Amino acid sequence: MVKFRGVVEFKDGRTVEFETGTAALAEWELFAMRHGYPVNEGMPGMLGMLVIAHTALGVEEGFETWRATVSGVTMDETEDVPPTRAARSAAS
Repeated sequence: MVKFRGVVEFKDGRTVEFETGTAALAEWELFAMRHGYPVNEGMPGMLGMLVIAHTALGVEEGFETWRATVSGVTMDETEDVPPTRAARSAAS
């Protein structure tokens, strides 16, 4: 399982931390495919981070409206986390 951690800084000075997994990465992939961006190689990095953060924070307003309020997103390195025993048996 992949984990993403980061911080969103808003234009009004607020900062919000987030942590999420592969479901947010899937949202990026869907967004990219809808808009004709490459999904893996050569993906627009900042746009990918914004989509992942938007998803991780569970923002209800549309992406473009929310994006206009953001001044920056920083993300830690992605981390591969092995699934727990319970997660492995639930997936079977």
